[in-house]
Amino acid sequence: MRIVFAAAGLALAAGAAAEAQEGRFEFNSDNMIARDDPFSPDDELLAGPGGQPFGLATGFDSNNWARWVQPLSGRQVLRFEQQVRGRTYFDRDGLDSLLLTPRIQYWNTTQDNTFQFRLMAAYSHLSRSGSTQWTRPEAEAQLRWRPRGDRTLETMGRLRLNAYDFRGAALQGLSSTRVRAGVEQYVRAPDDSWEVRLSAFRETADADNEAFSFDETRLGAGVSWRAGTRTTLGLAADYRDRDYKDVFSTALPVTRSDQRLLAEARVEHQLGERTTAFAAAGYLDNQSNIASRDYGGAVWRLGVRFRF
Repeated sequence: MRIVFAAAGLALAAGAAAEAQEGRFEFNSDNMIARDDPFSPDDELLAGPGGQPFGLATGFDSNNWARWVQPLSGRQVLRFEQQVRGRTYFDRDGLDSLLLTPRIQYWNTTQDNTFQFRLMAAYSHLSRSGSTQWTRPEAEAQLRWRPRGDRTLETMGRLRLNAYDFRGAALQGLSSTRVRAGVEQYVRAPDDSWEVRLSAFRETADADNEAFSFDETRLGAGVSWRAGTRTTLGLAADYRDRDYKDVFSTALPVTRSDQRLLAEARVEHQLGERTTAFAAAGYLDNQSNIASRDYGGAVWRLGVRFRF
């Protein structure tokens, strides 16, 4: 929590000292029918609500961001954001969720545009069927290096700290503090007609119960390109290898180990100035030596994005 408040305080102090400039309001809304994993890898539960096993589910997902962008003096920028994401599932009871995340970001860029520093603080609250699932304060620092002074080549280092609080969960010992560090590499065409992304992260979690503490390595890759004036195609893959630090339980005295691979292809087509249709299809494979966490299958989504 101290980290979050320090990050927010730094950004607010910068804003108070800067000369007032004209800001702008932005709103993004992704609305889709999707078959995916209702539980992120961070949703550490033995099983779903009511003892349901983990697995894929089909439902409606609406992810919305309201944002105020406030330029400060020089190249400094403040961004105030509010995320509201609601998910409801057609074939699984008790999995409906609502995520609320207020966030503040501070950006500053060198005069030659080769370095950009970003500082972020946020607080997330996830509820399922009206009950709190977890809360999560977090802070992140980013350093972006653009050796050519433009976006054609960009290297980004990231350090994130957060704290999951599962006090409302029936299972005790899930609450944890986590540290994630990593690097992302982007290569883009001068006209933004294509982009290649590579990423590597390492995360460590220290939970109240050592059985839920873990070390994780995460690798990602993606490529996107224009297939016309209004159409963009893409391929992406994300791999996670997570090893826990203690036996799963007294009834099952093995050290849990998970490997998770998500690969997908996607297409986006601009319908108008503020509207984009999108679709994606792929495969999720979540392997684990714990039976309730071993599942996979085809995933897909079909939706519309609005931007104002």
